[in-house]
Amino acid sequence: MEVDIAEMLRKRGLKVTPQRIAVIKTMIRGGHFSGEQIFSELKKTEPSISLSTVYNALETLEKAGIIRSFEAGGKTWYEMRMEPHVNVFCEDLGDIVDVDLDLGSLEKNLEEKGIQPKNLSVIVYAECSKMKKV
Repeated sequence: MEVDIAEMLRKRGLKVTPQRIAVIKTMIRGGHFSGEQIFSELKKTEPSISLSTVYNALETLEKAGIIRSFEAGGKTWYEMRMEPHVNVFCEDLGDIVDVDLDLGSLEKNLEEKGIQPKNLSVIVYAECSKMKKV
């Protein structure tokens, strides 16, 4: 199923720009990206794009709820996966792996304390070279 990126942006009240479309096209494949990785990827096809333009697009997309970010390993990472899940930062490999776990009890415990999570982001640091396939 092809995602209509322009419509996705319009639904959130955003102006449709080539830069925002390019960032989403890069990220829609899935995974975790640093701003520098997205910039490097886009530079191949959009030689005039600047790093600040990429970061401005990422900030706008995050505020609109299209992507989210988290900190791990001293960097900010961006992903399009919005539902609650665990991001495992593999210290030995430098990779980030998504692990699906039921985070409902965590959300419930937070809500019982009067905390309404807007973005539930769980980061686990681990050595992954011996990890079972997830």
